[in-house]
Amino acid sequence: MNYLIRLFTITGFALAATGSLHADLVLETETAELGEKGDSLISAALQFERDKDGGTAYFTVNQYEYGITSRAEILIEPFFYEWDRPKDGPSYSGVGDLEITPSYMMVLDDPNSWVPAAVAAFKLKVPTATNRDIGTGEFDYQPYIIIGKKIGPWICNWNIGYDFVTSTKTEDLKDQFIYDFSIQRNVTENLGLYAEVFGNTSAVSGENGTFGGAIAAEYKFNENWNVYTSLGYDTDKVMTLRSGFNFEF
Repeated sequence: MNYLIRLFTITGFALAATGSLHADLVLETETAELGEKGDSLISAALQFERDKDGGTAYFTVNQYEYGITSRAEILIEPFFYEWDRPKDGPSYSGVGDLEITPSYMMVLDDPNSWVPAAVAAFKLKVPTATNRDIGTGEFDYQPYIIIGKKIGPWICNWNIGYDFVTSTKTEDLKDQFIYDFSIQRNVTENLGLYAEVFGNTSAVSGENGTFGGAIAAEYKFNENWNVYTSLGYDTDKVMTLRSGFNFEF
């Protein structure tokens, strides 16, 4: 797994939802849905990645989301641990970075018109990673906009953002333009299906950006519990499998 994939993986996990809150760990795209004041969501997942050379990596992916008001919330994402097994180098592991994202609903989705919901968010990456092969050791900042619209049985969401990437002492990194699009449909009262495309420009001079896609399914046991599995692939020939659960209260 090359440096770009590690950077994109550590800084890019902000994902789609089916519940009243707008983020869980199903996919990369965040949705323009916020819960009520005091609502909370806990998500946890294990992610497996395999790159084009046969190297593998495992991640614990976790997040906590809290509704500050009916139009504002905070998302906290600690990446507790990562295990990397490159095909052409020594293995390494360690704690990942911490991401904190406040967001605010600027425009509500109007079901009687084509006006979509619009959410402004600002992601702060705190450099808590214990291994420089996992994190850069620098703060990054990512403002972005989430646009969402329900069209009949379909729920569509777009993310557009700009990641201000801080260069390290050993490497001159570039800022990144990041974009995501997802579509969701609930096929039964308990089962939801997802598809998305996502991408980013390169943070490393001389390397191409990443473009990929994923499909997912999420099953809701009740109003509080659901489980999910997603499968993704990108232009760096990295296959990603993620499974986990969400608990809302």
